Amino acid sequence: MASNPAYVHNGTASPDNYTDMYKRPPGSQDIAKSHSSKRSMCIQLFGILIFVLGLGIGICIGYFVIHPVESGTGGCQVGVVSSDVTPKTTLASVKQTMSSPTNVVDPPPDSGPTSGILATQPPGLEKADLCPENKMPFKSSSSAERGIFELLTPDEMVRVRDALVARGLISPEPGTPDLKSNYIYGMTLHQPNKTDALSHLDLGANTPGRYAEVHVHRGSGASPDLMEFKVGPLDELKMIATPLFSDGELRYNSRPRDGIEWDGITEQVTKAMTKLRPLLMESFDGGYYPGGGLIFHPQAPPSLEADERETRFVMALAVDGTARGRDLHALPLTGTVHNPGVDKSQWYTHSFYYLNQGPFSTVEELLDAYRNDSIRKFAFPRGFRQTIWGTTFPKQDAQQPREFSSTKAAPRTYEPSGARYTVHDHTVKWMDWEFTLGASQFRGPSLHNVKFKNERIVYENSLNEVSLVYASDVSSGANTIYMDATFGIGEFQDTIIGIDCPEHAQLLDATWWNSYSQSPVSAKAICVFEADGQEALWRRKDKFAGGLRNHYLIARYPMSVGNYDYTVEYRFFLNGNMETVAMASGYMQTSFWDPENPHAGIDKATDPYGYRVADYTHGALHDHTFGFKVDVDILGSQNSFEIINWKAGDVVKALRTQSNITTKPPYYLYNDTRYIEWYKLQQEAGLTVNLQKPEFWTVVNDKYKNKWGVKRGYVIVPTHPVGQVIPDSHPVMKAIAYTKYHCAVTQQRDSERALSGTYDLNQLNQATGSLDDYINNETIVNTDIVNWVSIGFLHVPTSEDVPMTARVEAGFWLKPWNYFDRGAFFDVPQYIDTRDHSVTERPTTTKQCVENKQEDCYFCN
Repeated sequence: MASNPAYVHNGTASPDNYTDMYKRPPGSQDIAKSHSSKRSMCIQLFGILIFVLGLGIGICIGYFVIHPVESGTGGCQVGVVSSDVTPKTTLASVKQTMSSPTNVVDPPPDSGPTSGILATQPPGLEKADLCPENKMPFKSSSSAERGIFELLTPDEMVRVRDALVARGLISPEPGTPDLKSNYIYGMTLHQPNKTDALSHLDLGANTPGRYAEVHVHRGSGASPDLMEFKVGPLDELKMIATPLFSDGELRYNSRPRDGIEWDGITEQVTKAMTKLRPLLMESFDGGYYPGGGLIFHPQAPPSLEADERETRFVMALAVDGTARGRDLHALPLTGTVHNPGVDKSQWYTHSFYYLNQGPFSTVEELLDAYRNDSIRKFAFPRGFRQTIWGTTFPKQDAQQPREFSSTKAAPRTYEPSGARYTVHDHTVKWMDWEFTLGASQFRGPSLHNVKFKNERIVYENSLNEVSLVYASDVSSGANTIYMDATFGIGEFQDTIIGIDCPEHAQLLDATWWNSYSQSPVSAKAICVFEADGQEALWRRKDKFAGGLRNHYLIARYPMSVGNYDYTVEYRFFLNGNMETVAMASGYMQTSFWDPENPHAGIDKATDPYGYRVADYTHGALHDHTFGFKVDVDILGSQNSFEIINWKAGDVVKALRTQSNITTKPPYYLYNDTRYIEWYKLQQEAGLTVNLQKPEFWTVVNDKYKNKWGVKRGYVIVPTHPVGQVIPDSHPVMKAIAYTKYHCAVTQQRDSERALSGTYDLNQLNQATGSLDDYINNETIVNTDIVNWVSIGFLHVPTSEDVPMTARVEAGFWLKPWNYFDRGAFFDVPQYIDTRDHSVTERPTTTKQCVENKQEDCYFCN
């Protein structure tokens, strides 16, 4: 036990040596030999000892009365104070000693106001105030009060459902529907036409109203199909449901897969795997399905044709405590479920492969070949399945702990004066920025009506699609394609506080419709906070010292989409810059590594599609390409797209771009120079980044110029451009044509709402939402234009991606391009110091405060 000043007596004694002191009191060897003297001395020493012991106990009691302690924490100070004072014990250490998060003991009532945190202060800090709490967002009380871009609420979704039931458009039965019924499989806000929206926002015209966009599965009719309805206005008692397509136009077998269909697929896989149980148990370490440690995963696309439905599936090892740990443990056993239409009695399995051997038309045929030894076999080592949890569940590796400093609390930020932003519903204001956050169940995050210094910069910046094309030498992964908007990018869940967002972030709701329960789901899925970049937005050391610390606002959307976790965030800077970033992490979807694969390399560690990354795991080659709709409006919607070419050439050629000069001026020492040349894009086009021919892509307003006579605009800057190498002949390329371009520029049309079709993944040969169809030579000079921006990353998985892929990211900037007369950030306090102190300027001084206690238990509520 370490020495504690509370227990010190005369600077030497502590409870650790009380026993030794009693056994050998000081001076005991010099006591007179007479019996009476010994007894007298012993009594005196005993009295002294009792006094000392009583004094020590009194000090201890007094210390803990003044300094109350949480049970089991050793005096844990929960909360954050200013950066120069660090609590000795962190909440993480509390969790290691507490049996339950609910065991935190609150301080006594007479210890002062705490709002849920301990009132005691860390050593060396005078009593500090609590940091101001953010009492946001402010919420409108009715649909009529909400802005035109405001998300649907759960109550509005229920009223929309009731309106469709009342009109006989969906089945009235509560609970989980079946394929032969009409039910809602998704719902989001229907975006108003832009002209109507701007008339309302800028000219004070009547609101275009808020409507729901409802996607309905119609399985009850003689010819099942899909339908989308525009339902509203949401603030009226009697809503109108307007169909957005003709009957039969949306083909039934191109439907997105949902939980109701999954149940039917499960029935077919269960029948097949029950018959294959001997093969499963011999090959996969005693595992079997169902209920025996194996699981299946359906893959996409289910067909290339809109009228077909053939769902391929792969068997995998189930990992306890995870839903998608299976993605690291694919097995060399695949099949296909024939599942078109609504009559599940007509569904069946076929086309089985085992170790890429097949196809076998039935499970009986495969089992006969296995038993007759007419095919190659495989078997896991005995006990292998018992090892996978330790290599798959993403916990700390107790066998290889990092150095001791990893147990110390890491730095973090807090808000000493409270939030410097406000939130009303989903409209955010911060430092001359104003915007409305959106969230579509189908497409994901969005921004609308983005203003800086009271001028609209962006009408819409919305994620539209995330596509992935896999390549692997296995029967399951060789043909896998995903377009996540088909499944629903925006089926949001609660954020993980302290991981997704800092503790002081403001959480906002996002709502989506659960087709399985036929009810809305609302999650604290969006977080807004101001970030400290801990760097300079600008700096200069001259005869003065000056700069501005880089603080910026972040609106962040963490999302789990299948095995991957995406995070999309929008960043707003003091100088008018806006950055959009997309990140990916989570479990990667892998394929089985066959040690005897004849197509593998000589070292049996690589094949044409990547690396072996674990015992029986191959990191399947794939990409992630995010497509955004970026509708920039510079001082109105009538804009042009100018390309500025960065060139090199002889001096005369450079000068002749703007004059009639024929001779090089004598002050040029070299004949070659660099220069820029402007080109106004006349017609719709798709653009790609070419590092050998640098360009700047700008959106400008030809009518408005800054103080220096230059057209005002913004520039679009992709940060990590990657190229698409798949040829147009590939079946997927019409549906994901946006991946061919880093920026495509088209004339704005309300009918061109997104850069991919909602159902195109399941009908690749009849894709209806191709961006190539939007690029049709229309003029884009001094008109309303849209920029379709794609970003992404190529993923060649390596062993470091196991068990979790560390985040990778890509993004693009929107930056002022002669939009202002000077830097736009000199309207806030700077840091300026001069040697003679004649000019001194400082940002607002940081205030010391204790942050309100935060719960770090995700599943406690």
